Amino acid sequence: MITTDTPAVISCALIGGFASGNPHHPRNFADIVREGVAAAQAGAAILHIHARTDAGEPTQDAAVYRAIGDAIRDQAPDVVLNYTTAGSPGMSDDERLESLSASPELASLDAGTMNFGPEIVFTNTQAFIDRMATEMRAAAVKPEIECFDVGMVMTGRRLVERGLVDSPALFQFVLGVPGGVPARVDTLCHLVALLPENANWGAVAIGAAHFPVMAAVLALGGHVRTGLEDVSYVARGEHAGSNAVLVERAAALCRAVGRPVASAAQARSMLGLADRAAGDTPVSASADG
Repeated sequence: MITTDTPAVISCALIGGFASGNPHHPRNFADIVREGVAAAQAGAAILHIHARTDAGEPTQDAAVYRAIGDAIRDQAPDVVLNYTTAGSPGMSDDERLESLSASPELASLDAGTMNFGPEIVFTNTQAFIDRMATEMRAAAVKPEIECFDVGMVMTGRRLVERGLVDSPALFQFVLGVPGGVPARVDTLCHLVALLPENANWGAVAIGAAHFPVMAAVLALGGHVRTGLEDVSYVARGEHAGSNAVLVERAAALCRAVGRPVASAAQARSMLGLADRAAGDTPVSASADG
């Protein structure tokens, strides 16, 4: 059971599937590696990654993910790697799932379809959601069930009830995205109340509500996510200079409310991930090895 003195796992979402107006946002392969190492050294136990090529093109190519992961772990050997299956707009279902072949410990599983801004529909049919869960299990990858609204939490519950996701499940609430639930504390409390028994959970608010909602997450016993995918500013008109700066702010907030910052080893224990010696590569159960 998560309590207010439970160590808080900090996840850092280094880079998203969309362009950012922040001039410090990672743009390519080298940027992701540099930012990932610094974020881990600043206290992030988990790195959530959307891959980019050397030229800065979004990709779900497993070889690129492997190269990014190897380069990060050369300098931050114990960090937990969490690869997206959301990809970027326009990618096919098959393409989105290619990242699983890179054998991350975690992967995002988006639990529904939503309007993502004025012109983009982020499509996740029930058939594809079931496929993601099935392929993650086959690859020995734990799903992080990402929920942007109430219906997605219920879909995640049903995945657990149907046996497609093992209990205790891991949920990540994303608040404040246009088309999803608002970034408010009452909304957060409602989402938490809908979780299946024994679930682990974290939450992140996009934009200006990022740090205020983070304080509420910590007070409710949840884990936190930060990073340049989620927030561009540290103050009005002041861009965040790096992912590490955002992790340092999150770690300071954890300590201020009495939540110690979890190490990667503690995160693995709390989230039900397999033990992993620093520097070892997780073994995939998939045919790709």
